[in-house]
Amino acid sequence: MDGAAPDLQGTTIEAFNRFVDDDASGARFELIDGEIVMMTNPTEAHEQLAANLGAPLKLAMDPRGCRTYLGGMRVQAGDDASARDKYIPDIVVRCGPRDDKRTYIVDPVVVVEVLSPSTMDNDRGPKLKFYKLRASLRHIVLVYSDQMRVEHYARSADVWRFESLTKPTETLSLDGVGFAMTLKALYFDLAL
Repeated sequence: MDGAAPDLQGTTIEAFNRFVDDDASGARFELIDGEIVMMTNPTEAHEQLAANLGAPLKLAMDPRGCRTYLGGMRVQAGDDASARDKYIPDIVVRCGPRDDKRTYIVDPVVVVEVLSPSTMDNDRGPKLKFYKLRASLRHIVLVYSDQMRVEHYARSADVWRFESLTKPTETLSLDGVGFAMTLKALYFDLAL
C-alpha cells in the first residue's frame, strides 16, 4: 500500500477489492454503503457464540450439499463491481454448485451476525436492510453477545416474519434449511 488514505465515501466494490488486496495490515474490512469500515477484534463471548451455532449448523448442512462459512466469506449483491456493499457475516450458509475460486457469495440462504454494542447499529441497520433484499436468503439471525437474545427474521414467500427469543428453552428454528437449536445450547458456556 502506498500509505494514501482511501476515499471512504462512495467507494465501489471494485475500489474496495483493490484496497483490500493492497492492504498488508491483516485487518478485516467491510464495505457499508460505500464506506470502508475496519472490523473490530471479536471478544471471547462473540467467538463462543459463533462456534456454538456454527459447528452444529455446519454438521447439519454438509449432508444437504450446503456449505457453512464461519466469519471469512464476504456477501455482495451480485457481480456488479459498481455496487457499494460487501459484508462478512459471522456465519453464512450457501447451497448450490461450488466455485472454489470465488472470494464472495451472492446467494446466501442463512446469515448470522453476532452483535456487540460497537457493531449493533450497522448490523441492525444497513446490513439488515441489505440482507433482506437478497432473494436467496431465507433466514437472518442476530445473536446478542451481552444478553440472551436472538432476533430471527424468516422469509415466507416474499414476507419477512420476525421473532425475538430470550429464554433458554426457546428454539431457534431455521425451517428453510431443516435446522433447530435451543438458546440454552446456543449460549452454552457463557456467563451473562
